Amino acid sequence: MKKLLKALNQRLREILYLILSLPISIFLFVLVMIGLNSATFIPLAILIFLLVLSAMEWVARFEIKRANKILGTDFRVVDNWFGAPFFSWDGVKERVGSIRVWLAVAYVFVAFGWSIFSFILVLIGLSGLGIGLLSISVFTLSNFSRNFEFVDNGDFFKGSISFSENSGLLRLEIGDANDSGALNWDLYSNWVAALAIVLIFISLWIIPRNARAMAEVTEGLLSGTYLPKVEERLAKFKNRKKVSEKDVRAALAKESLQPQLSELSRREIEILALMAQGKSNAGIAKTLYITEGSVEKHVSNILSKLGLTTEAENHRRVLAVLKYLGIDASNGKLTS
Repeated sequence: MKKLLKALNQRLREILYLILSLPISIFLFVLVMIGLNSATFIPLAILIFLLVLSAMEWVARFEIKRANKILGTDFRVVDNWFGAPFFSWDGVKERVGSIRVWLAVAYVFVAFGWSIFSFILVLIGLSGLGIGLLSISVFTLSNFSRNFEFVDNGDFFKGSISFSENSGLLRLEIGDANDSGALNWDLYSNWVAALAIVLIFISLWIIPRNARAMAEVTEGLLSGTYLPKVEERLAKFKNRKKVSEKDVRAALAKESLQPQLSELSRREIEILALMAQGKSNAGIAKTLYITEGSVEKHVSNILSKLGLTTEAENHRRVLAVLKYLGIDASNGKLTS
């Protein structure tokens, strides 16, 4: 019995968490959109933008504490995101360049969409519960009959909806005396009870998973669980060496390249530079608007002129790139 009550209490907490998420996420979404799309006087727009970025620390603290309070989690609250004063150049750079801040902004957008889905899911479950209680006559609706009418550019659309307490028949009628249609729904039928059970089962099965997933996003984006991975990927992206077209043109403009490259033609040097960017033969062909077969021939000539024999077949492209970059493969040092 204790396990059942504990499980029921947890389901109620999850439902409460998801219901509260909708108004909160709407407020946060509007707040962020004001900061990102402010079209007011430019200095004021910048100030609002920086204020919204600063507010992300409060957003993170509030959302983490809300999850811990309602769901019983123990997510870590990180304080003091910013070390520099708000009204300082260092403070501006710190807020704009903070990965933690932008993860919080991403959370606002994710939570907004997720909370709408969650709210609909909770409504489905509560509707199923209400329909089920109605179908087994735990409570009943009183007799009622209402007429309605819509006018759209001179066109009339009217009908009526009524309910009979004795028969449990809900009737929706649309149209007029000349052309009408009606839909009858017996709220006391077994089919209605079965539908209610299905809706309740689906909600009870999805709601816990949805609440846990949303809590994981809260922890990952706000507590900082995802932060090391994001920083690692950004570091790899920044440190990745790229040879740009500007570098290629600069290399071509030099009177002399690496001594071992002096025998290569301009086209072969272009292809070698693209190889240094990590492009495949197909990628090189697409960049230079030539056929892949032509690229293969040029690559073969490059390897031959650089003296890279077939004994090193598995590494010849790598060795060619190293020579282009002026790196001695034997000791890993730049050649003079």
